[in-house]
This record gives sequence, C-alpha cells and structure tokens, in this order.
Amino acid sequence: MAEVTESALFRIDLVNLCLWRRNAAGGDERLDLTPKTFDVLRYLVENTGRLVTHDELLTAVWRDVHVQPDVLKTHILAIRNALGDKSASPRFIETQRGRGYRFIGEMTGFASSAPPPEAPDELGVFAGRAEPFRELLALLQRAALGEPQAVFITGEPGIGKTTLIQHFLTQALSHHDLAVAQGHCFEGFAGVEPYYPMLEALGDLCRGRDRATVVRTVLELAPSWATQMPAQISLGKRATLRQQTVADPQSRMVREACCLFEALATERPLVLVLEDLHWADFATIDLLSALCRRRSSAKLLLVATYRPGDLATARHPLKQMTYDLVLHKYCSEIELAPLSTAAIGEVLAGGAEGEPVSPEFTRLVEARTGGHPLSMRVTLDYLFELGQISHTAHGWQPLVPLDKLASEVPPTLARAIESRIERMSDEQQRVLEVASVAGPRFDPPTAARAAQMDELSFEAICESLTLRMLRRDKLLTLPNNQVVRTYSFNHAHVRQVLYDSIGEVRRSCLHRAIGERLEEIYPPDQRGDLAVRLAQHFASSGDWARALDYLRSALCIATDRFSRADALAILDSASELAARLPDRVRIPAEIEFLERRAAIQAAGNDPKAGETYAQLADKAGRHGDIDAQCRALIGLDYVSSWHDLSLSLRVLDEVLTICDKLSDPMQRDLIRMSVYVRRLWEAGWNREEVGKCEEALARLKQHGDRLTIARAQINFSRLCLVSARYQECRDLVDGSYRLLRESPRDVVEADLVRAAWMRHVGVPWCLFSLGDLGAGLSELSAGIVAFESGGDASAAKFLQVFRGALLYHAMDFEGVLRDCGPVASLPPEHYRAPVTRDLPLIHRIALIYCGLAEAGLGNNAAALDHFRVAEGEMARQPVHLDWYWRLALEWGMVNVLIAVGDHPTALSRAERLCDLAAQTDERTWQALAWEARARAALSCGAAEEAGGHVERALAACEGVQVPLAEWRVHATCASAFTALGDDHRAGTHTHLGAAIRQRLTESLPEGHPVRLTFERRSGSLCEA
Repeated sequence: MAEVTESALFRIDLVNLCLWRRNAAGGDERLDLTPKTFDVLRYLVENTGRLVTHDELLTAVWRDVHVQPDVLKTHILAIRNALGDKSASPRFIETQRGRGYRFIGEMTGFASSAPPPEAPDELGVFAGRAEPFRELLALLQRAALGEPQAVFITGEPGIGKTTLIQHFLTQALSHHDLAVAQGHCFEGFAGVEPYYPMLEALGDLCRGRDRATVVRTVLELAPSWATQMPAQISLGKRATLRQQTVADPQSRMVREACCLFEALATERPLVLVLEDLHWADFATIDLLSALCRRRSSAKLLLVATYRPGDLATARHPLKQMTYDLVLHKYCSEIELAPLSTAAIGEVLAGGAEGEPVSPEFTRLVEARTGGHPLSMRVTLDYLFELGQISHTAHGWQPLVPLDKLASEVPPTLARAIESRIERMSDEQQRVLEVASVAGPRFDPPTAARAAQMDELSFEAICESLTLRMLRRDKLLTLPNNQVVRTYSFNHAHVRQVLYDSIGEVRRSCLHRAIGERLEEIYPPDQRGDLAVRLAQHFASSGDWARALDYLRSALCIATDRFSRADALAILDSASELAARLPDRVRIPAEIEFLERRAAIQAAGNDPKAGETYAQLADKAGRHGDIDAQCRALIGLDYVSSWHDLSLSLRVLDEVLTICDKLSDPMQRDLIRMSVYVRRLWEAGWNREEVGKCEEALARLKQHGDRLTIARAQINFSRLCLVSARYQECRDLVDGSYRLLRESPRDVVEADLVRAAWMRHVGVPWCLFSLGDLGAGLSELSAGIVAFESGGDASAAKFLQVFRGALLYHAMDFEGVLRDCGPVASLPPEHYRAPVTRDLPLIHRIALIYCGLAEAGLGNNAAALDHFRVAEGEMARQPVHLDWYWRLALEWGMVNVLIAVGDHPTALSRAERLCDLAAQTDERTWQALAWEARARAALSCGAAEEAGGHVERALAACEGVQVPLAEWRVHATCASAFTALGDDHRAGTHTHLGAAIRQRLTESLPEGHPVRLTFERRSGSLCEA
C-alpha cells in the first residue's frame, strides 16, 4: 500500500476558499481561514518553491492598502497552526529571516473535496440553472471518455455565467480527478496582448500540482509559448528557445497550442475555462477555432463565456466563429436567460423550507430586476441596508409594506448602467431616452417622432440594442393595419436610470409628444386599452384635464371588465393626480374619486367601504355638496345593511332630512326614490312608498334628462324584481344599463355598479321567473366567468349562489348543492366577522336552497338542519332582503314538514307563509304560499279547505307571468280536485300544468341533466 505523505493530507480549495484535511477515518474535514490568511496561503502555494519577499506578499495581498510587514507574522502563524507546521522544522513554509517565505510542501488539488449536495438542494440560491448545469456535467462526462468538447456560455453582464461555471467546477472537482485552467479577457483600451487568456490559463496550470509535468510539456511541444512565460520559464531557457525557434514564432503558436492542450489532456481530463471572450484579441479567437475543429482523443473540455451584446459589430469574428462551430456541431452553446418567476421565488426563499416567500414580493422583485441575478443581488443588498427587508430562516422577507419599499435604483447598479450608456452613440442614447419615457413596452411609430427620427431609423437602432439594453417584444397591429415590432427594456432598472437622467422640462415635452402621437395613431373609439397610458403621459406633461378624462375612461373599462383590483389601482393614480390640481378643481375631483372608490369597495363587499363612505359624506358635507353627501349616506346605508339593519335604516332617515336642502327637484326625486327602494329592500314591502316611487319616476320621465331617467329606472327595476314585474324589470335594465355604460364620465360609480348588479343578477332572475330557464342560466354562467377573469371572487361567488337557486327551479338538485354547498357549509361565525367579504345574505340564500335541494332528494333531516340554521341567523342578525328570502324558507319548511308527517306544524307554517306573502306584491310567492297551504290542508284530510286555497293560488297567477309557481299550482289543484271527486277539473289542471312544464323543459339548455315530469296521482314533482 502506498504511503500517504503529510502533504497529501491537505488540499486547498480555490472555489470555496478554504482548506480540507484528510482525517484518520479517511473523511475530509474543512478548515476555515480568515480571508486574508487564506490569500497569503494561496499566494505562497501559487509560487511554490520560490522565495516570496515581504514586499511582494504585502503588495499581492494588501493592494492599495499600506500595512506594516509585521502583520505577515500573524497570518503565517495561523497557517502553520492549521497545517500543524513548525518554524524550527518546517514541512510547508520555510522562513528566510529578513527576506520572506518559501512554500516547500506539496498542496494537492486546487480542488473542492466537499461532499456533493443532493439533487433537490444542489442549486440552493443557484436556482433556475439546473438544465445548463446538467448540460455541462454531460459534456464533461463525454470529454472524460476521450471525446473533446467545447461549449460557449452566452448572456448579458451579471446573468450568472461565472456563477454557473464556479458551481460546475465545484461539483466536477468533487467527483473527478481533473485539471482546471482558467484564463480571463479584459477590456484593453490601448490594445490587448495576443493570446492573453491562453497564457493566463497556462500559467494557472504551471502553478498546479502537476506543474513540473506541465512546464516540461510546454518546453517540448510549445517552445513559442514558453518564450512568453517569464514567471514559469527561466530567463536562460527562454533565451535558448528564442534562438531555436524561427524568426516568426506567431505563425506556429496556434499549432503548438493545440498540440500542447491535447497532450495535457491525455492522462486526466482538463477543463479549460476562458471568460469574457467579447474582449478577446482576434489571435485568441483563431486559436479557439482551430482547437474546437481538431479531432483527437484528448480528454479536453473547453468552456468559454462572452456577452453577445458587447461584441463591437454584428460581423464580429467571435460571433461568426461560434455560429459556424455550432452549425457544424463542433461545439455547443448555452444561452443564459433571466430567472423565471419560480426561480426568483427559490432565490428569495434561500432554499428554506416552510412558508414560501409571498408571491407579491416575488413579483415585485421580478418587475424591478427582470430576473437578472446581479440586479437581484444588488437590489436585495440595497433594501437590506435600508432596513426594509431582512434575511430570515425563511429567506428574504419585507419589513415594510411592499408599496413602501424604496423604488430608486441602487447607486452601485445605477453607476454601472450609466457607464454602459455613456459608451453608446448619441443616437442610441436618444432612442433609449425616448423609450424610457414611452413606457415599459414601446414601438417605433409611437416613439420615433419624439426622438426626432423617422420610424425606420428608430427601429434600426432598437434592433442594434436588442442584445444590450432592449429585447424584442410581441408584434402589434395598429389601427391602420400596419404590423410593427414592439420592444421593451431588459430590466426595469435600466429604464429607471435613463428616465431619471432626463431634465424635468425635456421629460414633460417628451411625455406630451408621445401622448399626442398616440392620439394620432388611435381614433377615440380605440383608445380604451390605452387610457391609463395616455393619462400618465398627459399628467406628466402637466395637462391635468386631459389626464383626468383618460383616467375616468380607464376606470369605466376596468369596472366593465369586473376588474376591481385594476379599478382601485387606477383610482390610486387618479387621487395622486387630483392632489396636484388647483383648489377649485381639486375638491370636486377628490370627492368624485372618493365616491368611485367607495362604490367599487362596496361592490366587492369590502368592509372598508363603510369608512370610505363616511369619509365621503363628511367631505361632501363640509364643502356643501349636498347631492354627493346624500349619495354617500345611501352607500353607507347599503354597507351597514350587510350586518346592522337598524343602523342602515337610521342612515336612510338622515338622508330624507338632508335631501330637502337640494335645490334641484329632479335630484330630490332621484335621492328620495333611492331611499324608498333601499328601505323597501331592508324593512319589507310598503305599498305607500312604492306609490311615491312611481310618482317620482313619472316626474323624472317627464322633466329629467336621459341619464337621470336611466338612473331612476335602474332604481325602480329593483322594486319590479321583487314584485313579479319581471318583464318590466328586464326592459328597464336593458335600456338603462346600456345608456349608463356609454356615458361613464357623466355618472357616478355607484350608478354603474348598481346597474351592473341588476344586469348580471336581476336580469337572469327575471328570465328564469318568466320561464326562460336556459337563458337565465346562460346569463349567470357568463357573469361568473367574467367576474372570475376580472379577479372578483366575491362577486363570482354571489352569482354562483344565485345560479344554484335557479337550478332548484330546474329540479337540478345536485347542481344546487354543487353551487350553494361550499357557501352553506361554512359556519355562521364566518359571516359574522366585521371584516369578512362573505355577507350573511349570501349564506342565508345558500342555506335555504341547499335545504330545498336536500328535500327534493328526500334528505329531509338535512333539509331541516339547513332551514333551522338560516332561521336562527335571521332572528339573531336581520339584514336586507330577509323578508323576501324568508318566503322561500317558510315554503321549504312546509314541504319538509308535510314529508315527515308533521301535518299540524306544516299547516301552521303554511298560514304564516300566506300572511308574509300577502304583505308583498310578489305574485310568484303569493301563489306558492296558497299552493303550500292547500297541500298542508290535504295532508290533514281537509279537502274542502284545500279547494279554497288553490282558488286563491290560481287568482294570484291571473294577469301575470309566474310560470315557476303556476305549474305547481296546477299540480296541487289536480290533487285537490281529485280528493274532492271532481275528475274533470283535476284533468283540466293536469293538462294545463303539463303544458307549462313542457315549455319550461324545452327552455333548458341541451343536455341538461334534469327534466320536469308530473304524476297526477300524488301531485308530486319527480326527476326523469
């Protein structure tokens, strides 16, 4: 067995900057030295066998810093302690007093002996580079088998090329016995020495563990190269070699180098790393081309990096060479792209397990840095220094709200970006300057004029910058059908630095020029998606009026698309803009945007809406805007009615008092109508106030303008919805909703929201109540999809529960449970919290219709449970429309009580249902109430009494369209007259009920799982 020398017990690791010691058990133990101590050891090892003077060592390790020579003694002592070395009998470091030190040991490897990490953790914060890392390992495996490989790693500055190589070398050295030679190119302003990176790589090999073999091979195979290596080859030998070589050694250097590297890679694999080839001399490029094209059995892997964007011209020989090599499969190419969103999240998490970094924080970092690793590191360090983020066991975590994080570009990054910009031509700088003003994405037709260029010249410069500052984005079709390429910045930081460098006056002029150019390109009816962008340009140019107009248009579009998050973001911009306006226009604008915000919050069931409405009422009252104050209080009433019905009714009384101060009689009528409608929805039906509403609507139709009438009709349609005037409701909504949508600047947000609610909930309900089941379901389903795509989950959930209620009338009981079950299954406490977005009302509707569906499926116990929970919540905390939904609850209770045989209680509940229905003008429920009472009487054997009740039910159906109630009434009439022995009348009602059921069935969409059938014997509704 070979003897293990003392020197072989230690390895120096230039990747992890530490020492490794082999212990008695054969394992490796890491020895960490201080950074300066390690640098001293490294320099001595690199110059093994040579005396290193004190001055040389101080100069090498403490560059540009003056220190006393005595400092070396401390570091040499630390090294000796780590190595177990003694100055009296040195095995590693020999001291020559008064002169310096000589490293006399054999430090192996220059390699990492750290155990390789497991695959899931192998990247750590090196996330997003698994695929190129695996590709490098595969190339090394092939090279180790005697198949020479070459790979060029490309990407912009700071993208992670060097990090990838370092990580690869760390892993490769821990698994393989290989040699590594590294050379670097540099930007030479006065010219670059030919073959500089290759000479540096050879010097690296000459300092390694096989230095004697390397030097001997260089002398034998590459004498032309040996003459240019003074640090490794003695002066005498170099002089002799110069005499032996031909007069022009340059002509043979390429051939010699190829033979040399192949020889050095014969016994064990050699990884030759050359970085930053975009700065390489052309002689080096020629050598690389020859080296890649040679066919041999050398165990050689060439890894080279360069930045395509920093090549001087598109016809640069490096670019042409790599293209040709890749084409003929002489090499591979790895292009590093910015990190993906998932990879950014991994980096921010730092490999920690448990709670991931918030998606919002990840998206913010991605937006600012573009997933650029260097930019990410600098940005995170900068925010950390400001105390705004912290590095915890769970990764990087913000310490302040995300919108409070410093948005300026870190100074070090800004200086680096500015340095790159300064090297560009004046035209290129002008294009980038205008592009930074144009926006995150821009196109030549929009921006060229502001840069005082034609579109072709502007586009040509953008193309020349695509690898350095810009990237090609998607194609865009302009209104004139011209297809243009759009561009965007590689990083938001680059755009920010450019934007900040522009003077205020020039920036304002550029914004105006780009805004006006957009108006030229896009006709008024095609500016919808550009509204926010146009508002920003005109706001930045000081054109407040035009900016506010575009913000209002953008707000209307966001509302129409059910994107409340976008709408609130637009309102944030509008509020910031309004704060800059003169007082005479600032206050009305602030009131306007505050009202819009409150309405959007209320539409999303946001509890903050109450505070916003209260703030609006106070502000409007202080500035004498009585109309806005009344609207604010009506909004506050609506939000209060979610949880506190008594408070909401008190607020309505206050509105009636205040609105008397309005000088405009049309406005008074409109406000009073809103109050009466709200009070009817909250406190129950009141025929006197319905009459007042009808009178007010008549006056408004006679004297009001179109928008005022539309607002009044939307309000009145809500009365029609709960009083069986379904067709009238639908007609009012269809016309008024369209008019309000087309006039966004002239109506308040609450009117648009109210109209949208009636359009997406009221109209489908009317369609269903009129017997068009398919159209009603289709409308509701389309509304659910629209709200979901707009990110409004609460509105989508509300519509889903309503769809479940409609599915009950289509006898799709499983569909009811599917739509209403998730809401009904949550405990009542979930809907009592003052900050919940899920309202008690939606919970009650879900409970009631789940109860009805369970009863339809024969699960009477489950049905009773649902009904009792809903009943208990109504008693504990009344909310708006309880009176209306109680009708469905009582009807369901009667059905279940009959089914379980509790006939006396069923009769009592049926009487109560009739009393409640009689207090309304809701003819559907009046008919169903008497129908239920008739069935309760039949269950008690009171056929005569049942006959009278069905007559009342038939009377409730006369003169109105109530098919959902009418077919049930006919079914119960058939049962009642059968019990009375009147088979003729029973048959007539059986026929009439069948005809209505047939129409309802035919209205259902194709493939609907349920059809309506009727059995005359039992008078019951069944599923087919």
